[in-house]
Amino acid sequence: MLTPDSAMLARRNPAGGHMAKRLLFTLLLLGGAPSCLAEQALSLQYRDKPPYSYSQNGKPAGFLLERTIEILHRAAVPAEFEEVPAKRILSNIQANKKLICSPGWYKTPEREAFALFSSAIHQDKPHLVLANIKSAKNIQKFSTLKALFASPEFKLGKVAGVSYGPELDAMIDHATAAVMDSTVTPGELAQMIVSQRADYMLIDVEDYKYLLQKKELDAKRLAILSFKDIPEGLKRYIMCSKQASPELMQRINQSILLAP
Repeated sequence: MLTPDSAMLARRNPAGGHMAKRLLFTLLLLGGAPSCLAEQALSLQYRDKPPYSYSQNGKPAGFLLERTIEILHRAAVPAEFEEVPAKRILSNIQANKKLICSPGWYKTPEREAFALFSSAIHQDKPHLVLANIKSAKNIQKFSTLKALFASPEFKLGKVAGVSYGPELDAMIDHATAAVMDSTVTPGELAQMIVSQRADYMLIDVEDYKYLLQKKELDAKRLAILSFKDIPEGLKRYIMCSKQASPELMQRINQSILLAP
């Protein structure tokens, strides 16, 4: 969380017909740090992806966003925080018109072509397979996720524009199964699984726990399945535009190493 000597100013501006949430943080320099480090604030753009990052009562929240605030504070990096849709964050970083960083992203070869990545700030647990209770009995006959993806009998629900990690992305790309690619949140996709618009989906453990806590899932109509070939959980990073200097990335990485 922010330290007592960190100041916050919240402001809202219209953007594309929606109110953009902007949160300006003055992260004070660490004791003894040279004044030359007081450079222009970087734009820290975060996704509405609870429990990792989101806005609550006009303030940034989520365990990875709070961790990122601490990392930047230790590194003496001033930042302006703004909640931005995931696709626009990727587009902004790829455009490389300004210094932008964003926490909680997977590192993929496609993204490495246009972005810089910090050291890892978190490692996920392996994904779960969330299935409609009526489909689950037959889905359980498959011993591996690869075999399930090869079956045209069941439809996979997928959140459009997101990566599930290189291994799972490759498996989905080569799947024989029908794929329902929807621009929705994981919670909304889970509701589609409940209503049988698709038979199953992949879901992050933290997402699943958060949705249960918020009572946004009808757990009685869903089943959690696991398969022996589900890969290990991926590491998450702070992703930055290539405007970020080597010195800045080094300071961020050194701060990550100092994390308790």
